[in-house]
Amino acid sequence: MRWLIIGAGVSGLGAARLLRSRNIDVRISEGTSLPKAKIEKFEIIGADLFDGGHKSEHLDGISQIVVSPGIPVSHPLLVEAKLRNIPVMTEIDLAMREYSGVLFAVTGTNGKSTTCAMIDHLLRKLGADAALGGNFGEPPTQMLAEGKLAPHLILELSSYQLEQSASVKPKIAIFTSFSHDHLARHGSLEGYIKAKWRVFEDMPEDSLAIVPQNILMEAKAYGLGIDEKNTRLISDTDYLQSLAPKSITEPHNRLNAGFAISAVAHALRSDARDIALLLNGFVGLRHRCETIGRINNLPVINDSKSTNVESTLVALQGQDRPVVLMMGGQGKGESYLPILKQKEKIAAIVTFGASGPEIARDLKESVRVHEFPNLRIALDQIAGIIKKEAAPILFSPGCASFDEFSNYEHRGEVFQTSMHPLLDP
Repeated sequence: MRWLIIGAGVSGLGAARLLRSRNIDVRISEGTSLPKAKIEKFEIIGADLFDGGHKSEHLDGISQIVVSPGIPVSHPLLVEAKLRNIPVMTEIDLAMREYSGVLFAVTGTNGKSTTCAMIDHLLRKLGADAALGGNFGEPPTQMLAEGKLAPHLILELSSYQLEQSASVKPKIAIFTSFSHDHLARHGSLEGYIKAKWRVFEDMPEDSLAIVPQNILMEAKAYGLGIDEKNTRLISDTDYLQSLAPKSITEPHNRLNAGFAISAVAHALRSDARDIALLLNGFVGLRHRCETIGRINNLPVINDSKSTNVESTLVALQGQDRPVVLMMGGQGKGESYLPILKQKEKIAAIVTFGASGPEIARDLKESVRVHEFPNLRIALDQIAGIIKKEAAPILFSPGCASFDEFSNYEHRGEVFQTSMHPLLDP
């Protein structure tokens, strides 16, 4: 019996490690040419790696396929696999078939990483053994292979991970927020929400679904719902925000806190308001509305994790005075006009990168715009802009990073490194 893994990223490597630890022969098909260091990771575990292009012969002799999140349903190998009647599962499916603990599954356009981190924080404060993975952290297959899975598992799940999943069957499922994202992959807003809605499929008895009312109503418009026979539903955002301790002030983070508090209370049979204060010591995520210092006693905020317009709007909502907003990168086909909903929070906008001209075009009639071809040039000029505008800096790109950087973390590090010499001592 030989299995094929399509995609040699972190999920593909995790799946390979798990299967090899179970003495299953593994072949990997990868579309790009990999560096030697990465190839060696597969060689060490005894997996056969074929990089530099997917070929139909990679399917020969294969009894089962594991697909990585970046591989769409329309991929030629998956189309041919269907013709050959070769079954397909996702990396998440592969892990979940061996996991029997309490699963927290968190999806959404924004807020899912913070919600996952808050759940992990609360569980650990309450003495529960927990592990955090998926799109945030290690792939669960790798965690299984290394014996790291705990009785409580928190998985951040993207639409890519859920799209082809059989069903993850979580004890607690959370849908944090919803807006235009990944439409190139899913084809439409309907395709995107249906992919994410799979998180609620086949939930076990005595489970909990948490989804804000506005998302619930949008889902119903597409014929989606939640089976409330076995599943308790919480959708009241005012109630969820009311659970957050007073130390958390931003509305979006109060909602994230409500998600986490409700989830942990359900899992541990605790009173939600009794455990809320345990979030007082929670430290936010890196690159998510992270204050990295001050210039002339005004904050400099790194929100590089913002990769869509909604997340930039959320960051603006949390500001108490007008800021110099830095936006740009690889856009996702969104209009940038919604940014003007928070016009009173913007002193000026600095645009950069592939979508910089489009952002400037949408906003320059209403706010002052400084345009630059890329982020590095913008950062070279930022000292003069700071002197002219005399306002806090909010780096919240609202776009993906891939036009200039490998990921949002890389982008955020470049921003912080460039700003460091300008920060107050």
